[in-house]
Amino acid sequence: MQDEQAVHAVDEWLPLRWSLPLGFQQLLAAYASIIIAPLVLAAALDWPQEQTTFLIASGLFGSGVATLIQCLGLPGLPVGTRLPVVQGTTVAVIPPLIAIGANGDLTAMFGGTIVGGAICLMLAGSWSRLLRFFPPLVTGTVITVIGVSLLPVAVMWLSGGRGFGAQETSVAELGLGLGTLLLVLLVMRFGSDFLSRTAILVGLVAGSLIGAMLGMSDFSGVASAGWVSVPLPFSFGPPTFTVAACAAMTVTMLVTMVESTGDYLAIGEVCEQHVDEKRLAAGLRAEGLGTIIGGLFNAFPFTTFSQNIGVIRVSGVRSRYVVAITGLMLIALSLAPKAAALVANIPTPVLGGCGLVLFGSIAATGIQTLRRVDFEHTGNVLTVGISLGAAMLVVANPIYFSALPKAVADILNNPITLGAACAVLLNLVFNGRGAADKPGPNSDGAPVNTVG
Repeated sequence: MQDEQAVHAVDEWLPLRWSLPLGFQQLLAAYASIIIAPLVLAAALDWPQEQTTFLIASGLFGSGVATLIQCLGLPGLPVGTRLPVVQGTTVAVIPPLIAIGANGDLTAMFGGTIVGGAICLMLAGSWSRLLRFFPPLVTGTVITVIGVSLLPVAVMWLSGGRGFGAQETSVAELGLGLGTLLLVLLVMRFGSDFLSRTAILVGLVAGSLIGAMLGMSDFSGVASAGWVSVPLPFSFGPPTFTVAACAAMTVTMLVTMVESTGDYLAIGEVCEQHVDEKRLAAGLRAEGLGTIIGGLFNAFPFTTFSQNIGVIRVSGVRSRYVVAITGLMLIALSLAPKAAALVANIPTPVLGGCGLVLFGSIAATGIQTLRRVDFEHTGNVLTVGISLGAAMLVVANPIYFSALPKAVADILNNPITLGAACAVLLNLVFNGRGAADKPGPNSDGAPVNTVG
């Protein structure tokens, strides 16, 4: 019989020779998504290069701090999931931030961020009570939606990262992206235990080196970046709190809370840890606190990164201390702009090859959860099918609901939010408050492995 005092994999300390490369692997998987928000905002709002670089560094710093809070928690306080959670700037904030920044008031963007984080922090306890509406039918559907809705991003990266839709792909991009995918699969299949767990890192590093030799990397940003940069609070002046900015960021944080709920449940499934109301509330409090810190340090709202769940799934390493090292690395990168600029040179086809593995693994985790659902019940089949279809509706057409009022459209045009809402509502329609999963073999029909 297994020792009951054995340390769970989530709380396991690994030797540094394992923890450092595994933590770096998590960083590389998240890096592009962390810096994409300030890069898109800079292009949309015509920010100067120096300001953009500073905001990227601020985002890295905030992401690192928020990641540490999630992984390690705060002593004596119900804050942080104490799971391997990577936090980074959510792309959901880009549209409202562009609208706020169009008036030229950068401090209002930070003020709205602080208010959005405070709302998330205050609502965390109440929100967590909704977990009873997330049985395996809903949980599995939401996790599957997360993975499937991210797959088009991987395809876009494989195609050169020039946007969604039909894209001409060069022979070099085709070879680099699919070659990276093949390398990752070969390392996972034939590599040693250590190599197989760092297969994504191997793919990212090898693909980047080959991409550089093919001339697919631009190192001019490395030369122009400074050696040291220290993010300081209120670098652009004290935050201002306008009604429009605060309202927009509050709505955005509510959308993010729906998405994060699905992510926490997915992490729980992958790590074989039960995510109950208490743990969900602690995670959302950490997210709110991290977002407040981000606003104070010139960064934007943070959320849980789904691609890092895929890294955990693929590597099999579930230690939260490994991801805490990722948080420390993010902080270190924020202090060293040249290093940050160097990491930013991963060619998009390389990200795409790794992304297919990561995002597909998340979808597979959702399907694994759905195995506990009784699909003899037609309502359960319809719940999964319609929820996936609704999510794909806005993946295929990201502005499908744009004819509706903007506040409503911003919520519904998020595939994860829409898919989750459909799954919850359809489960209530077909199952009420009852269970939709299979009865246990040694039970009287009581559900097994329910969530919440």
